[in-house]
This record gives sequence, C-alpha cells and structure tokens, in this order.
Amino acid sequence: MEYLYNVPYPVSFRNLSSKDKIASDKIAILIVLSEGVKRDYYKIAIDSVECYAKAHGYQFILTDDNGYGCDYLKEKYFRRHCVITKILPKYEAILHIDADIGVVNPNRKLQELLDENIDITFYDRHFSPEIAIGSYLAKNTSYAMEIIKDFSEYERKLPNSFHGTENGALHIFLAEKLFPHNLIELELCRQAWRSSQNVADQFSYTACIRTLFGANTDFGKVRILRKGTGHVRDDWLTSGIWSPYHDFMLHGWKMDQLEKTPSRPLRAEPMKQTVWYNPFIGSFDMDRCGFGNTTWHHDPKLIGSREDVEHCLRKHEMKIAIKKMKYLGRLFDLIRNNAFWRLVQSHFWFLFYY
Repeated sequence: MEYLYNVPYPVSFRNLSSKDKIASDKIAILIVLSEGVKRDYYKIAIDSVECYAKAHGYQFILTDDNGYGCDYLKEKYFRRHCVITKILPKYEAILHIDADIGVVNPNRKLQELLDENIDITFYDRHFSPEIAIGSYLAKNTSYAMEIIKDFSEYERKLPNSFHGTENGALHIFLAEKLFPHNLIELELCRQAWRSSQNVADQFSYTACIRTLFGANTDFGKVRILRKGTGHVRDDWLTSGIWSPYHDFMLHGWKMDQLEKTPSRPLRAEPMKQTVWYNPFIGSFDMDRCGFGNTTWHHDPKLIGSREDVEHCLRKHEMKIAIKKMKYLGRLFDLIRNNAFWRLVQSHFWFLFYY
C-alpha cells in the first residue's frame, strides 16, 4: 500500500504546437449563478478566477441563468447548461466552472488542457466514483454543442428517486451517448438509479456506470481526466495544502465556510468538507489584476510539496477504490425488488435456477 501511495500522478497539462493553440481572447471562463445568488457569497473564488482571466487574456463571464431563453427548464442545475449553449458559439472554447471553484495556481494555462482530437473534457471527482459536472472545458464544435444541449434537457428524464440531480444524470447520459449498444448494462444501471434512496445507493449507481467506461480516459471526442490529473480538485482533501507543481483550481470556497488558518503547522490530510482556509494573504486588488501579472500573495503555510500532496491524494484514491467495490456489491439488492427485476426473473428464470 505504501508503495502505491507514492506513485506520482501523470501530468495532464501539456505543451501544444502553435498550430493547435487557441488564442486566449477566444477562450472564455464562464460562471453561471442561479438568479438571486450574489457574487459576494463566493467572493474570493470569483475574484481569483477573474484575476486569473485578466492575467492570461481570457474572457471572464459572470452571469445568472435569467434572460437566455432557458426558463422552460425547471431545474437550475440544468438551466445553467442551457445558458452555456447560448454563450459558447461566441468563443472557440469555454471553461465552465461552479462559483465556488477558485484558482490557486495562476501559472497554469487553459491551452495546456486542449487537444485537437477532444471536444469536451470532464474530470473525475477524487472523493467519490463520480464524474464531476462542476467544471468542464468545451470547444465550439457541433458535437460539444449537441452534448451540452441534450444534457440540459435531461431533467425530464430524472426518476422519482434519490437521483443526484445533474451530477447523477450526467453518468447515464454520457453512457447512453458513448455506449448506445450496451443495452442490457445500461438498463441495469438505470434501474439502480431509479431505485436509489440515499447517497450510498447513488454511488452504487455511478459505480455501475463507471464499469462501462473502464480504465480509459478518451471516448471519441470526450475526455474524462482521471483522479489526481484534473484541473480541479476539492480543497478539503489536503486541509487546504496545495502544490504549485500539482494543483491548478480548488473547489469548495464558499465565504460562509471560510475559517481562519490555524497557527499550528498543517499537514496534507483530509479535514471537514465544510471548512476551507484562504490560500492568499489579504484580498484581491482587482485594479492590479492585469495581463501577465501572476505574482499573487499566497500564504506560505498552505503551500506544500508535490510529494506530500500526491501522497495524501493517492491514499484517498485507494480508499475510494475499495469503497467502489462495496458500492458494486450493493447493486443486486438495489435492483432486485423493482418491476424490472421481476420481469427479468419471469423471462430468464433458468439463469437463477442453480
């Protein structure tokens, strides 16, 4: 186990040739707030993103989900993806992020995530068997537009269960798009989703879907970055400790959950999910945020080594890998009491005879 904890993560960022790069002013970073939600609730996170965008020449867009012709969607979580389809055609690429995601390392560039063969890039959440919907990088292509538009309208297919809203829906949606011929596996996972009653059931359903994806990262024009290699990870996983080599953006920066950084020495280890520490000294002076200015005032207490951060992340990844087996073990019980299972038993009784 200790050996596995010390295996370094491959770097997902790469240098592209000049012919593959998209000019910075053709890339937008987009945050879609629900109507009535104020910027101040995510002040440090949003300030860091805006300052980062100015430093690299990206377009920064902060908007709400009103006025884009998406009001026909009832769920705010799906409505924001409809808004993205209205804005994406104006740019060559858009990075969509949740409002509580902040930039901790301004020296990363979005172009390093782009690939000429990939139209839309997601990432694995580190503390669960889920693909994250809180951030994805999409190019202005007909394929990416179709994916986002179709997903925004998937709210009508939400079951009457503990479905996990957009993050739960993303898994069956992508599986339908990428594995349309795996009908039996898809239906079994769908029944697990329809029978879900709690978080454990939800993770069992997502683990079911992830067995279809296997260990690959690229699926045609869709990429899903593995744990530890994505552009975003949760802040609490390492008690706010981050590595300039490993990290780019951190998730979970809500102002009402911000606590004073302890005076004691901190270690890279998991802490409460509802707590985070400000990685910056003071607040952002937005007037000083300009092109080329990536000299930010970080709190040195929260800067760790690549080895320490990745050791902690690997340990948590191992924990989730073991939990995934447990979640998969729940699947049979999750689906066997619904009508679909009774239908299977009545038509294929011989499979259960021995």
